[in-house]
Amino acid sequence: MDRPDTSFSGKRIFVTGGSGFIGSHLIRQLQEMGAVVSLISREKKAGPTGITRYTGDIRDFSVVESCIRDCEPELIFHLAAYKERSEEIPAFRSSIETNLIGSLNVFSAAGSICSLESLITLGTAEEYGNSVPPFNERTREDPVTPYSFSKVCVSHMGELFFHLYNLPVTIVRPTLAYGPAQGTDMFLPALITSLLDNKLFPMTKGEQTRDFVYVADLVEALLMASKNTSARGQVLNIGSGIAVKLADITEKIERLTGRRGLVKFGGKPCRKNEVMEYFADVRKAEELLGWRAQTSLEDGLTRTIDYYRGVKGL
Repeated sequence: MDRPDTSFSGKRIFVTGGSGFIGSHLIRQLQEMGAVVSLISREKKAGPTGITRYTGDIRDFSVVESCIRDCEPELIFHLAAYKERSEEIPAFRSSIETNLIGSLNVFSAAGSICSLESLITLGTAEEYGNSVPPFNERTREDPVTPYSFSKVCVSHMGELFFHLYNLPVTIVRPTLAYGPAQGTDMFLPALITSLLDNKLFPMTKGEQTRDFVYVADLVEALLMASKNTSARGQVLNIGSGIAVKLADITEKIERLTGRRGLVKFGGKPCRKNEVMEYFADVRKAEELLGWRAQTSLEDGLTRTIDYYRGVKGL
């Protein structure tokens, strides 16, 4: 029998974006492992008990510095981000202010904490944009939205903070995370909830390929990266490494939900600058962390669909 992981027991951990989809799963896992968790969010929201909650905006350096000094974390998971995929010019300002300046505030405040062992910042495989897949960490980034542009900036800033100031930053760059309790502004939960509600679901022809990673596998990668000193200053792709057509995953969800005839393929055009091929080379994470995705797409979708069935009382 495997021994339980006690390496996080009693650890002081600070999480930005802790009320989001990935953050809430991460915090739940950290609590189960006995960590002492603090988080910052812009709004007061109901959430798990037993954690310290700060209300504030990461764009405000004084707020970030005060929170980090107060909790003196040993580990930081920086997940907060402005995620709007708008291609309009004003989105650059919002993305840069929250993602780049917010990250600069977190990195700067963290640099004065002697107890800090690791700072994990969350990127996105969208940073590779229209580069030729499979994307590996040496692939030149080619962002396609203000959001992915800002994330590229954060990735390079994290590397620079490591080299200039020895800040123990690791950049985790996941593909498309999915799982229970994700917001319906994302494709998979939007599709699943629409089918369970017996509503028509217009979409593109589904010819795009995507690389999906189950949220529990991503959380495991975040935890493993935070413990690995060899990962400091590194970018690590996290994903399944498997390209799946949206049409194929849609048909799989139709079968698993038992709802057919509701999807209208070709009912929506592709977005401008749509990335048509998207999957990652994850060998570096396997070699450096010993990590690889454990949850098959079938199992992950089944668990996700079961969650939304429960929410709807089906």
